[in-house]
Amino acid sequence: MCRIVVRLTVVLLITVSLLGLAACGKSPSADRKELKLGCLAYSEPMLQWIKEGLAPGGYKVEIVMFDANQLPATALKDRSIDGVIANHRPWILTFNKENNADLEMVQPYHYYSFFAIYSAKHKKLEDLPLNAQIAVPGDPTNLSRSLIILKEAGVITLKEKTGPFYTVLDIKDNPKKIRIVETEITQTVRNMQDVDALIATAYFVSEAGKDGDAYLFEDPHNKDYALGLIVRKEDVNSPWAQEAIKVLRTEQNRKRFNDQYKGKFKLFE
Repeated sequence: MCRIVVRLTVVLLITVSLLGLAACGKSPSADRKELKLGCLAYSEPMLQWIKEGLAPGGYKVEIVMFDANQLPATALKDRSIDGVIANHRPWILTFNKENNADLEMVQPYHYYSFFAIYSAKHKKLEDLPLNAQIAVPGDPTNLSRSLIILKEAGVITLKEKTGPFYTVLDIKDNPKKIRIVETEITQTVRNMQDVDALIATAYFVSEAGKDGDAYLFEDPHNKDYALGLIVRKEDVNSPWAQEAIKVLRTEQNRKRFNDQYKGKFKLFE
């Protein structure tokens, strides 16, 4: 009898322990009050507004700034931070596939970038010479996007896409023998004086001291590349993430956004 009681007690203890672990593992940061949010230099003001707006609810936000495009998402996947404002949604979906991650952008999506073809040497696309060099972001998502922009602008034509993204091998017709120079997205604009043209966001162009409105061709699909707060899937509906989005969408912070970025980034309605 004693042995039966002992066995039942052990079983009960194991069951309770497992249930406790399951409960703890459901959503590790759902109700977390101390948060680490990552950004690149351009998106740091938005995290400051979130930090300010969440404070009355008892949240403490630490802002972590990164200097390369992929680093915030990697830190979020590795659970070093809790959220990110840095990358557009198609880039994140690609990151998920390549890194076995489950990052998601909290809805409603907040803003989008103004992506376009720029040049410090030429005033029209027609002025691009033979063998012109065009610098573009080299990551798969943005390289594919850049090639589509060049196709839409009539500079090249592309073969039928066989994979998830276009690459330079998919260029079909290239009458001006354009040469594509692949760069890290945050460094593309640094090549402005060395190439005939480049594809970048108005923000990075303006930060380099150039006119973000002096573009040769605008990406007609800019709104398809939404930007906003990115979290792990388990946190999409967490109280803190939902509250952070509400903070960003207040009239005060929408005005701050427009004053800060002056059309280089555009808000969704």
